[in-house]
Amino acid sequence: MIPNLTIGDLTIDCANAERARNFYADLFGWEKTTAFGALAVKTDKGMMILFWEPDIPFAPPVWPEEPGMQQKQMHLDFTVDDVTSAVGKAIRLGATRAAMQYGGDSCVTMIDTEGHPFCFCKRLSEAEFGAHFKPQYHSVLADYSINIDCPDTKALRAFYAELTNWDQEFHWTSLVTPDGMNVHFMQSDFEYISPVWPEEPGTQQKQMHFNFQVDDLPSAVEEAIRIGATKTDEQYGGDHFITLLDPVGHPFCLCRRG
Repeated sequence: MIPNLTIGDLTIDCANAERARNFYADLFGWEKTTAFGALAVKTDKGMMILFWEPDIPFAPPVWPEEPGMQQKQMHLDFTVDDVTSAVGKAIRLGATRAAMQYGGDSCVTMIDTEGHPFCFCKRLSEAEFGAHFKPQYHSVLADYSINIDCPDTKALRAFYAELTNWDQEFHWTSLVTPDGMNVHFMQSDFEYISPVWPEEPGTQQKQMHFNFQVDDLPSAVEEAIRIGATKTDEQYGGDHFITLLDPVGHPFCLCRRG
């Protein structure tokens, strides 16, 4: 565990940062802002989402996955009261409904303006929720969650649990952050491909990544490496942040607080 580690932001790669920010801000009523030199939104729970245009042309993921094509790596789910209305609003704002659907009436997969898949999931009543999950989490979880693709749910969840000390009690596939975001580790039913960092044209891109804030950057990096992360050869943050790879290759950054 890294003491006092907090999420600085979730960064979403895109072809057009302004278009992406406008889409999510207008869809959920989130505050438009800037942070760390990037266009951003502040969610209703306070988490920052940054929109970043990579140095190489952004390659959107293909959904459903196809061998040899860009994989999504991570995707967002949103809990809503009325899935039909949410889908209609998202389409008006520039999203498209994915051609392939697997969730029936309770979960609809969409493609945002930049090509990232995301899902609208119908909010469960307290009784419905309690039939599948621990009831005390019904009012705790945020209306957004993030799914991280990996070849082994238990192994990657164990890494992030030790890195962050997030709540492990909700579900064996998930961790819950202090603001109630469900971080779900999704074991791929396809051949998972690790992203290449720094990005190289024609290779798998990271698509999204976490930036974490820490008080003591050198000791945080040392601890992350001890539990299974690796430090990338290329670094761009100087004394301010260090880029690492988790055990399956997802980049994340540890950033000096303040």
